[in-house]
Amino acid sequence: MSFMKTLKKNISMKLNMAQYQLYSSSKESAAVERCPIDCVIPGYCPEEPIPSYNQNNAIPFKIDYSYFINEMSSKREPSKLREITRLLEKLPPDCIKFGVGVPNVLTFPFKKISVELITGENINLEGEELSDALQYLPSVGYRPLIKILEEIQESYHGPQNWNERSIIMTSGAQEGLSKVVDMCMRCNDPVIMPDPVYTGAVDLFKPYNADIIPIVQDSCGVIVEEIEKVLAERKRKMMPIPKMIYLNPTASNPAGTTMPTHRKRAIYKLACEYNMLILEDDPYYYLLFKKENPVSFLSMDTEGRVLRFDSFSKIMSSGLRVGFVTGPITLVRRIELHMQTSSMHTSSLSQVLLYKLLSHWGKDGLISHFMHVQNFYKQKLDHMMSAIKKNLNGLAEWYEPNGGMFLWLKIIGLNDAKQLVATRCLDKLIILAPGYALSANTEKPSPYIRISYSIASPEEVDRGISLLAEAIREELSK
Repeated sequence: MSFMKTLKKNISMKLNMAQYQLYSSSKESAAVERCPIDCVIPGYCPEEPIPSYNQNNAIPFKIDYSYFINEMSSKREPSKLREITRLLEKLPPDCIKFGVGVPNVLTFPFKKISVELITGENINLEGEELSDALQYLPSVGYRPLIKILEEIQESYHGPQNWNERSIIMTSGAQEGLSKVVDMCMRCNDPVIMPDPVYTGAVDLFKPYNADIIPIVQDSCGVIVEEIEKVLAERKRKMMPIPKMIYLNPTASNPAGTTMPTHRKRAIYKLACEYNMLILEDDPYYYLLFKKENPVSFLSMDTEGRVLRFDSFSKIMSSGLRVGFVTGPITLVRRIELHMQTSSMHTSSLSQVLLYKLLSHWGKDGLISHFMHVQNFYKQKLDHMMSAIKKNLNGLAEWYEPNGGMFLWLKIIGLNDAKQLVATRCLDKLIILAPGYALSANTEKPSPYIRISYSIASPEEVDRGISLLAEAIREELSK
């Protein structure tokens, strides 16, 4: 039985079946999701109805992707030599490779690579697989791995048309995001982003002097009405309409917010209406502490507007540097052409090792690993929340995230937490991330701080949060 069939058969324990309603012809309305009441980013969280827009009834629309591709990217042409590497995949193994300028693997000092898993099992690379792991690959990535990833994407995000959509391997999701920004951005272009925002994303746009349009968040993520208001105003004033909206929809960094399905549908409708691409940066997708997985933007993308960025950094190893982009084949091809003349391809060793691991695990091992990682971080969060409730009541406001690695706190009585973080906490050897550094506009003061609960031990959490409370009192009393 194929990886895809076995994964689909057993995925029901984790898969949000609501996403498959997106492909159903049923006219019944889904139940409205409700946001948590304790919203403090800011203190606003409307109970929005699901929009009447039904993607199944959308009129087929052919996107002109040249509108999104900037002049630099449009000038990229295929590397003739890299295209030969691509061609080799389709040729029989006994073809005579006079035209391939690669080193001979027989000169490499490696006979076998063996990796021991935490279960005591071993993953071995030898023979042809070792040769693949040590040699150049096509820029799109290791084909056997991509095949498995296509099956995983279909299992979690619904049926995909791989004639119109494709996958490219990247050195972490960050490389994919960087390549897309370089493909689409022109100087002074507007772009919509959450506020607060992942600094690794906003920093990519700064060299283009981008017109960053920050969208305020509550505990359910970006507020759709704010996006609507911005777009309507820019249209009315005949200002440039953003071509992209960047979102970190699941257990976001830094705010820890997870966007409910009805908001995603409303945002997708706006993307269709205003002709925008959605950059779905979702590295924490498999770190949600719920029984059901989120419905992704990719799963509702009927027009080819979503570029989805996945990463193995949070669930396998950040040092492997393996991520991948799923999106319209035209745009993914432009990313490939850029990679042909930059990184060439993601680490062959990392890709083949990951392929072997996923093949070895199959459906049961993959789901079991996801659950193990989720349980690990859920225990970390529970201990952190216990310490915060014990020490910070009356000193800070927060809401409890439902996944990821981050907690977003607002310090009561402080307009700016910069000195608290940079001086008082640092003097006590507590390392925190100040809110201003994670704002779309880093010049504005912020009363927020970000706490990561991923690596601190229970003892460090207890001591650290107690010292944080002490530092807050000192800062407030000065």
